[in-house]
Amino acid sequence: MASNQAKDPESSLVDMIEQARPQAASADMPPGMEQKKQTTADELYRELNRYPLFMNSLPDAEEPGEANDMLEALKALAYEGTRAEIAENFKTQGNEAVAEKRWIDAREFYTKALTALKGPKVPVSTEPEDGPPDIDINANRVVEEVDEEAEEKKEKALQEACLANRALCQLEMSSSAFWEMSRCCAIH
Repeated sequence: MASNQAKDPESSLVDMIEQARPQAASADMPPGMEQKKQTTADELYRELNRYPLFMNSLPDAEEPGEANDMLEALKALAYEGTRAEIAENFKTQGNEAVAEKRWIDAREFYTKALTALKGPKVPVSTEPEDGPPDIDINANRVVEEVDEEAEEKKEKALQEACLANRALCQLEMSSSAFWEMSRCCAIH
């Protein structure tokens, strides 16, 4: 009987500890979250891969109704600004590719920069063709005065740099191919 009395205080202490532990919240999930909870990892991966931040690669040719608006908006940003600004952006991307010794990519960026320098000076108007003529869609847009002479000098300097950098890429690709070929011939 003494052992039963000793066990009672011990078991009551364990019971008190169990009762004192915080219990997990038992609230129901909101309806929107309940649906997400049932999503598999593969479905979540596919959903996240639609957002440019999470993309591992560019999507293949999409179905006509499934254009990725966010990706298209990011692509459009690459061609926003003056010709010199667009070319400078591509030149910078080319320089980053050169630093990583991605010669083909770098050559493509320099070519895009040169193409941008040959583009129109004034961006194409975005006015709706059949919209009311009294609405000025450019009313909230800030227009900067561009010094034509300074802009031309900048474009000329960018053109020279991009041509030289593109030639460097071509030379590196040629020399890489030559050394690869000579190493291959030396083995056989």
